[in-house]
Formats: sequence, C-alpha cells, structure tokens
Amino acid sequence: MSESTRPHPDHAATFSPAAFRLARAEGNKRLRGSGELFESFFALDGAAYQAGALPVATKELLGLVVSVMKDCEECVYYHLERCDEEGVSRDQVVETLQIALVGAGSVTVPLLRRAMSFMSRLPRLGVS
Repeated sequence: MSESTRPHPDHAATFSPAAFRLARAEGNKRLRGSGELFESFFALDGAAYQAGALPVATKELLGLVVSVMKDCEECVYYHLERCDEEGVSRDQVVETLQIALVGAGSVTVPLLRRAMSFMSRLPRLGVS
C-alpha cells in the first residue's frame, strides 16, 4: 500500500480518501461488468443526485443522513467527498451529521467518529 493510500496512523480505522476512491472504482467496475441491473441502478442513483428542485449539495447532505442512518460507511465516505466537491461547508456537514445522530441514535457514534476522521483529510472539509 502506498503512503497516499495507507490509513493515517492517527486515523487507523479509516481509509484515506485516495484508498477509498481506488477501492470504490475497482468494486464498481466489477459490478458494472456483472449484469445489466447493476448498470441500471447506477444510472438511477446518478439521476437522483442531479440538480433539480433541490441543489446537488443539498441532495448530497440528504444522502449523508440516509447513509449514516443505514450504517453504510462507504456511502458516508462517498457523500462526504461529494459534499467537499460541491463546496458544502464543514459547519453544514457537521450539522447534518448531528441530525443523523438524533435520527439514528447513539449506535451511530462509531461511524460518526470515522466520518469525522475521513472528513479531516478532505481538501475543503478538513479545514476547521
């Protein structure tokens, strides 16, 4: 594992953003090559997050809440990266994570700790 993809020693339980992106891309490639239904789902998911009545940034925050509540760590990392790319502020993301905590309860605290660790290594959201 290269230095850029290895988990940071202070965040050993959390993948680096580079390692996450690589693993996600490889996994998605395998899924896409395994059947038409997978490709159809990816198309639906992509369409759902396009700008519409709600801006993309808002949809990514909503996706973040759902991901925390469904306990999907990979989805949380994905939506954190997308929030970073969409220019969502750190305060907005933290407030969104607080809403997810209220909705899902204390069982989400370990995931939220990892989310904060992952977020700390993103270009814009990592700046506090």
